[in-house]
Amino acid sequence: MATSPAISLLPVSTGPPVDTHVPTGRMLVIHPPYVHDDYLAGDIPFRPDRLPFLPVAPLYAADLLERRGLAEPTLFDCQLHDLRRAENLDEYDSYAIAVMGAQNISPAARVHRHLTLGCGLPAHRVYVGGQGVERLSPEEFAEIFPGAHQTDRRWLAALPGAMEIDLCRQLDRLAEDDLRTYLTHELTLPFSQGCKFGCNFCGAQIQQRESFFNVRAHLDNACRLARRFGLSRLYLYCTSLDFFQQALPGGDLGLLTAQLEAVIAVEEQYPDIRIGLHALTRADSYNAAMRSEHVRDLVLRAGFDRFGFGADGAASVAVLRAMRKHADTLRSDLITAFQHMEENNLVPEILYVFGIPEDTEDTLAETRALCGLLLETFPSSEYRGFPAKNEIPGNSNWNRSGWKGSAARHRLLREPDHFLNLGFEALANETSHRDPATRLLVNRYAVDMSRHAHDLGRVRSYLTLPLATPGAAIMDEPTLEGFRDLAAHYAPHAAADLRTDTLTDLRAVLNSAIPKDY
Repeated sequence: MATSPAISLLPVSTGPPVDTHVPTGRMLVIHPPYVHDDYLAGDIPFRPDRLPFLPVAPLYAADLLERRGLAEPTLFDCQLHDLRRAENLDEYDSYAIAVMGAQNISPAARVHRHLTLGCGLPAHRVYVGGQGVERLSPEEFAEIFPGAHQTDRRWLAALPGAMEIDLCRQLDRLAEDDLRTYLTHELTLPFSQGCKFGCNFCGAQIQQRESFFNVRAHLDNACRLARRFGLSRLYLYCTSLDFFQQALPGGDLGLLTAQLEAVIAVEEQYPDIRIGLHALTRADSYNAAMRSEHVRDLVLRAGFDRFGFGADGAASVAVLRAMRKHADTLRSDLITAFQHMEENNLVPEILYVFGIPEDTEDTLAETRALCGLLLETFPSSEYRGFPAKNEIPGNSNWNRSGWKGSAARHRLLREPDHFLNLGFEALANETSHRDPATRLLVNRYAVDMSRHAHDLGRVRSYLTLPLATPGAAIMDEPTLEGFRDLAAHYAPHAAADLRTDTLTDLRAVLNSAIPKDY
C-alpha cells in the first residue's frame, strides 16, 4: 500500500498527559484482518475481505492526533492489503493497532506478533487501542500484547471539538481503488455515542448522556466521494446504541430531529445519489418517538429502511431484569413497534441472544417460540440471533468474581486466538459457556432458530464454529444436523464432511465461507 504524501502538522504540538500513551510521529494505523479471514494465522494466501468496511474509528483517532500536531498518520487496512508484503515498515515511528471488539483481539494479537517477532520491530513503538482492549487491566493487556502500549481513547474523546471533526483529510489520502471498494459496501455514518441504560452485557459507552457527531459533514463526505466515483447509491449504518433514546423521559427529541433534518438537507444536495440508512434502537424508544408524525416523516424522508431491535429477554421478565435492561414490557413494546414498521414499509430486525446465565431450558424454549412468532407474524421482519457472550472486555460481567479467576479467562489471556470465541456470531463454546450441558442446550435453540429463519429466507445472522479442545461438547447430533444444513448454503462440500470429530479441522474453511455479519 502506498505511503501517503507528506502532511503539514500543526505548528505547535499539544501533548497528552504524561500517563496517557498515544502514538506519535510517523504513525502506521493498522486495521487488522477479519477474524475468520486472518491470513496472519499461518501460511495462508492473502485474499481481500469479502465485505470490507471503511475503518472509521481508527481514522477518527488518527485525525484527532494529527490535529493536535502529534502524528502523521497512514492507514494500512489488512482487509484489502497483505501486511506481510508491506514495504518500509521500519521507517515509521509508531504503529497503532485498532481493536473494534472482543473477537478482534485475536487478529490484533497476530498483527502485534507479526510486527515484533516477524519483522523485529521494537514492541515499545506499538500502540493498541479501541473498544475491544481499552478496558483490559494493564496486566491483562501486557500478557496479550507484551511490550506494547495500551491506548485509551478517553483522552482523545475529551479534546475540545472532538465530536465536530470530519474525516475529509483522512479520506482524501486513501488510494482510489480502496475508496471505491469502501463506497460500494456498507459505510459507517458516525451519528452518536452514549446510552442512558446500563445493560450488563454491553461493552460500549453505557450510562452516559448521548452526544452527537458532525453528522452533516460525515454524510457530505460520503456523498461527495460517491459523486466523484460516479456511484448512484450509498448505504450507511448509523452508529447509535439507541437511535431514538431522546424520545424517552429526560431526553430532548429536538436533538434527534435536528440530526434528521441535517441528513435530509445533505441528501437534497445530491439528488443523483440514492441513500439508504439503518440503525439500532430499543422498542420503547422507537414507540415513543413514533408518536410524533413529524419524527416518522423525517425518518422516512431521510431514507431509513430498517431498524434492529434488541429483543433479548423479551420472553421472560425475570431474564430481562437479570440483564438490567429496564424494559419489563418489552414483549408488547416489540409487537407495537413491529406493527408500526410494517405499516410504514420499514424492516424490523430481531436481535436476540440465547444463553445468559439466568436462562433455563424453559426460557430458551420461550425465546425460540417468541422469535419464531415474530418472524411468522410480521412478514417483513428479519432475524439476527446469536448465542450470548456474557463476559467480554468492557462489560460489567468481565470482572465478575466467578469469571475473573476462571480457567477460561486465563486461557484467553494465554492464548489470545481464543478471543475468536467471544465473537457474537460464534456458537456457545468453552469460553462463553463453561458447563457442557448448558453449552449444548444453548446451541440447540440457537441453531434451530437460525435454521427456521433460513427456511423462511429472512435471516441476517450467521453462526460460526468456535475454537474447541478435541472432544469438547459443542453440538449434539440433532443440532449438528441442523448446523450442517445451514453450512450447506455457503460451503456445501465442507458441510458434507461435518461431524463432531471434524469440527476442528473444518472450522477455518467453514467460517471463511459463512457470510460476514458485523
